[in-house]
Amino acid sequence: MRILTVILLFVALLLTAACNGRENSYSEYHRLRQDIWKFGDAVWFKPVHADSICEGAFVVALRHDSSYPYTALRLEVSYESGCRPDTIDIQVADDYGKWLGRGIGTSFQLTDTLPPVAHVSGAKVTMRHLMRTDTLRGVNQVGLFFVPSGR
Repeated sequence: MRILTVILLFVALLLTAACNGRENSYSEYHRLRQDIWKFGDAVWFKPVHADSICEGAFVVALRHDSSYPYTALRLEVSYESGCRPDTIDIQVADDYGKWLGRGIGTSFQLTDTLPPVAHVSGAKVTMRHLMRTDTLRGVNQVGLFFVPSGR
């Protein structure tokens, strides 16, 4: 009886992973050339998930090194599907300059969640920095994760 229960639980987990796997596993990082992000350079992503329209939230991920000169990073995330762009401030360091992200050595990673949206599968999402400098240094990679709601 226990073996049957374990087998059924395993099959249920596999089916759940098959149904939700593409949605939950969508993630993409873009490496910035020479760790420099120019003001006009937008990074774009094309999230694909199992449903044609899926409700959920985007998680923005940031990888930076210790040469990043600011305590925060302001980003604009725009959606091709016509949703209003989101502006997000990611706190990178505290008031004393201690990095808030997790990492090893001089490399750190942070994430922040955007408000929920209805996203059309395959619709382009663009991200650009809104810092008051033309050339932003110290940001190595930016990423985007889609987390569906209600599952």
